[in-house]
Amino acid sequence: MKKLILFTVFPLLLSCQISDFKYSDKETLQFLEDISKNAKVSITDITEIKKQPTDEFEIITRYPLPKKRLEEYRKNNATLTNRDDDISDFATYTIKEYKLTNEKDEDLKLVDNGKANYLQEYPLWENNHILYQNVGIPLKLNKNFEKLIGFITIEFEMPNKTRKEKQIPVNISVYDKIQE
Repeated sequence: MKKLILFTVFPLLLSCQISDFKYSDKETLQFLEDISKNAKVSITDITEIKKQPTDEFEIITRYPLPKKRLEEYRKNNATLTNRDDDISDFATYTIKEYKLTNEKDEDLKLVDNGKANYLQEYPLWENNHILYQNVGIPLKLNKNFEKLIGFITIEFEMPNKTRKEKQIPVNISVYDKIQE
């Protein structure tokens, strides 16, 4: 009986997510262009503070806040209500390929960090009078690094099956400063 319920509920949950996707093809393509264009690798804020070898880093990216959300932000004195229907809430990703090497010339492997394959929302950021929503993907390695070089090829996907692939160069150090 439990299996029957699970098989009945799971497709229903998936159909709810897709039916809640209210974005046009044009908005979806622009979103994928923005997050692909702005995607880069960074150390974490904890690594920036500690400056010690670590096994954690992240892919960070951003997209301009949509006009409707920007109006809400201005109307509410620089405050936004966190909702689960922002376009980034529907984006998933797949890491297609990667090659990562530390300062000891050891090949490093990504390990499952137990997090879902959705983008995490980070703080808003203003640049050149444009307000951006920062989003990211926390990643974990099988070994520590002080310096990490290589590449990651990632594919972003939306519920309407629109996809965008991006190869991101990796060249970070625990001594870096986070820019955004």
